[in-house]
Amino acid sequence: MKHTKNKPVLVTRIFLFVIYFTGLIGISIPSLRGLYVALTPYMLLTSAGILLAFHWKWNPRFIAAILFIALAGFGVEVLGVQTGAIFGKYFYGPVLGLKIRGVPVMIALNWVMLIYCSYFIAGKLFRAALPKITITAALMVGMDFLMEPVATALDMWNWELPVPPLQNYAAWFLISFLFAGLLHVMKVKVLNPLAAYLFFFLVMFFGALNVTL
Repeated sequence: MKHTKNKPVLVTRIFLFVIYFTGLIGISIPSLRGLYVALTPYMLLTSAGILLAFHWKWNPRFIAAILFIALAGFGVEVLGVQTGAIFGKYFYGPVLGLKIRGVPVMIALNWVMLIYCSYFIAGKLFRAALPKITITAALMVGMDFLMEPVATALDMWNWELPVPPLQNYAAWFLISFLFAGLLHVMKVKVLNPLAAYLFFFLVMFFGALNVTL
């Protein structure tokens, strides 16, 4: 992919690094935390929008798969919040913005963004279906593990128990496995010069906040 090394890609990678690093610093400073936390849904929307803008190439299979993951991911979250039977008993706070049935609309975008990046990385490591799908699910669980302490500290979501139950991670693995399997079955090619970088910036962001908060 020749366009992976062009100037717009480099500038966009730098831009993503800057917004995540700035967010990290802002949230780490108590006097600025409220402002930067309020920007969270806009940061998510910007990240996902930029990521998808650099996807190569758009076709009906890709659009169908992404829409399904967005809707199914949101639907699973609604069932999870309403019943407590999927991830455990939890509820969303106000940070992520507009909610439908107790779930922020942005969560649909979050599922798409994380699955997309995880599947891209797994595809770089493995070509065979089972390892690729399994690693995608494992990366998703690892990301959730990093996000959980930060999300609860910032009131993105909260658990009935002091810590997330193991059920949460098992559900994340299974759902992510199914979504990755869908991408494979539908022969969706995830080619993007930003995917691995965005995933790394997210790991840096949540990993550092686990220490500073």
